[in-house]
Amino acid sequence: MSGSSPRLVTVLALVGLAPVAYYLQGTGRTIVALSLVSVVIIAASLFLMTAPHEGQPA
Repeated sequence: MSGSSPRLVTVLALVGLAPVAYYLQGTGRTIVALSLVSVVIIAASLFLMTAPHEGQPA
């Protein structure tokens, strides 16, 4: 994926929601719902870290 943008790769992290949601549907346990939230937080953090920003160059 060397030609891919970092933000695109970050969005692909949301693919991790699929197995967690499937498992949550099968078990219905609260701990699995927390895993779902963790995946969203990680993907959002990566998305924000790779976002272009305005500021002074280092």
